[in-house]
This record gives sequence, C-alpha cells and structure tokens, in this order.
Amino acid sequence: MLGCHGAVLNFTCVEMHDHEQPQDVQCRPKALVQQVATVAKEAGVGLASENALSWYDETAQYQIMTTVAEKAEEERMVAFTYLRIGPDLFQPDNWCRFAKFVKRMSEYGVCDVCHEQVEREALSVVHATGLLVQEAAVALSY
Repeated sequence: MLGCHGAVLNFTCVEMHDHEQPQDVQCRPKALVQQVATVAKEAGVGLASENALSWYDETAQYQIMTTVAEKAEEERMVAFTYLRIGPDLFQPDNWCRFAKFVKRMSEYGVCDVCHEQVEREALSVVHATGLLVQEAAVALSY
C-alpha cells in the first residue's frame, strides 16, 4: 500500500559490520540491512539509509559507500542521511575525511572514483571552509 504512494523506508546502521559487534548479543547489522532492503523491494517501497553511530574513520565510510552503491544498483537505495554531526566532525582530519566521503557519495559508481582527484577536491573544500568549520566546532561545543 505505501509503495504505490511513493513511501520510502529509512533504515539505520548502514555503516556497521557484523564482525564489529559483540558475539554474545548475536547482532548482525549488515545482514539486517540486507534483510530490510529485500523486504522493502518486495513491498515496492524505496529504501533510504542513515548511520546509527558517530564515525570518522574510512572503514565506516567505505562500508556506507559500498552498501549504498550496491543497493542503488539494485534500485533499492534512494537516499542516505548523515546523522550525528557534532564538534568531533569538525576536527581537521575528520572534516577532510568527511569532505572526501561526500565527494565520493556524490559520484555514481562510488568505488570507481579516482582517489587522487577526490583528495585534491576534498583538500580544496577543507581549505575553503576552514573558518566556517572552526566556528561550527565552537558553536557545537556549547
């Protein structure tokens, strides 16, 4: 019913790996994302995703890019929302990684983007936004 009205299911934990979870909780977030994507497709509902945790490392970014690209190819993933923006994001190294991540996410065929080009463009963004990023970090720390 919702699919015929253009509804989109927004699901979280797209940055998580199964092996990163404690064994005793029997948590498999990657498998859960796959299961939800399959059910959404069967129901004719679009799928959007978001991160569950704050992260600033390239491993989580790669997991998101891989999952989103894979699901987009299968016509299941329609959007991604980055949550948990806080002062740590605006630290210089984190901001640079985030700028690269956004550039890669904006390109179709995410895994095929030239890393040197992304690096150059991200450094340009980091340089251009330096003062604004410092102000945001200060504002978010209060």
